Amino acid sequence: MFTLTLILVLLPVYVYAGYPVVVILLGALRRKSVLQSEATPEIVLMIAAYNEEKGIAKKLEESLALDYPKNKLSIVVVSDGSTDRTDEIVSRFVDRGVRLIRIEGRVGKTEARNQALKLVECELVLFSDATTEYDPAIIRKMGRNFADPEVGMVTGHLVYKKSSGSSMTAGQRLYWQYETLIKRSQTQLGTLTGSVGCATAFRRSHYSALPAHIIEDFTEPLMFVTKGFRVVYEPEAICYELPTAKSADEWKMRVRVVRGGIAGLIYARQILNPFKFPVASFQLLSHKVLRWLVPVFGLLLLPTSVVAYVQNPASHLMLFVIVGQGLFYLCALVAFGLEKLKLRLPLVNIPLYFIVLNAACLVALLKTLTEPLAPTWETQR
Repeated sequence: MFTLTLILVLLPVYVYAGYPVVVILLGALRRKSVLQSEATPEIVLMIAAYNEEKGIAKKLEESLALDYPKNKLSIVVVSDGSTDRTDEIVSRFVDRGVRLIRIEGRVGKTEARNQALKLVECELVLFSDATTEYDPAIIRKMGRNFADPEVGMVTGHLVYKKSSGSSMTAGQRLYWQYETLIKRSQTQLGTLTGSVGCATAFRRSHYSALPAHIIEDFTEPLMFVTKGFRVVYEPEAICYELPTAKSADEWKMRVRVVRGGIAGLIYARQILNPFKFPVASFQLLSHKVLRWLVPVFGLLLLPTSVVAYVQNPASHLMLFVIVGQGLFYLCALVAFGLEKLKLRLPLVNIPLYFIVLNAACLVALLKTLTEPLAPTWETQR
């Protein structure tokens, strides 16, 4: 029982600490560069929208003001069966070069984009959400990477804007900084195995039309990798989003994201072949599969550590593991209570976010086994 408990401790440590160290070191050793050019290729900015009447005008004004040659940039809004005034508002921008593509009957973001891509001819496409704010230079920064023929997709750098400063906001911002560090190292190692859905550019001729229930920001990069292309992170291509402010909102979003990731990896499972895709399969097994299983390890850890301690009361290590778990859960409970009182204590933010993240993973695993994934969802911001 002692050995099993030790394994259950070391696996999460590897997932959250060991793997990042390994990929950072490997990336630093390899330092695979990206050929860049300051050329400005033609590109279409495709904005996904569903009932975005509150913010779509602002998004279009910002898009029209982007620092990119007007004759090289096309703007398309893909309205996924919107039932509010979104289409009417977008229509006011038609004389300024904005194109509206309406998809009848809500089909979900992935299928809406599948259909819309059949109606555009530009080779380079940049996906954006209607709620995402772009730095004026974002397209220049992303476009320069396509001078490298090995690059099939480029993902930007997402920054969470300051909000109310809740425990969820703090945890999410810290977690995203951690993820960004990994993205940079994965690019240096060879390729990313994921993207920022609200700022992803790619070569349209190599796009794979995915099933409606598959989340494209995770699965589409995998499809590009299987076709021999690199997916790279561009740190200067900056975009902004508001973070989720409540545990309940973060919970719903994470359940959906993990379910979509699991479904996407099953769909693109050929990439797990270590003989064909050694780097990508290593990244996915370490950074995705094992991470999704961390809550399972956590559920098993408490009973196994208690049994191991009962079998050997002299084991200080097992006592430390038991007490450590108790303190961790207590900190999360305190942070949750403070959130309800609209108070914040920085030291307990991380345990709460960690538990929300992994509880969502556990629910996602169970739902994957028991019910199909719907192609549509409601934004949690």
